[in-house]
Amino acid sequence: MRKEFEFNVKGHKVKITNSWLHGAKLYVDGDLRDFDKSLTANGKVALLSANLGEFGILEVFPSSLFSVEMDAYLVTGNAKQYVFSSHKRLSLTEQRTAQ
Repeated sequence: MRKEFEFNVKGHKVKITNSWLHGAKLYVDGDLRDFDKSLTANGKVALLSANLGEFGILEVFPSSLFSVEMDAYLVTGNAKQYVFSSHKRLSLTEQRTAQ
């Protein structure tokens, strides 16, 4: 099963592709920034990440052990902001601050 997710974070176009056979790939503004080919992930360690300069680091976590769903956070210093979820709806405040 293959899934693609696209969203914007602080003016950057982010695309995540995830499949059981080919792993996960993270693209920022069309450039491949990170990939992972593990067959399982625990959801406690970021599967993919990319530095977005002054905005912080984008970290992508799997939502569960055997799923292709993803959650993304923007980490700036000690603050961790929820910016995308492929399986649940973000609050209006979370949606606004991610843009």
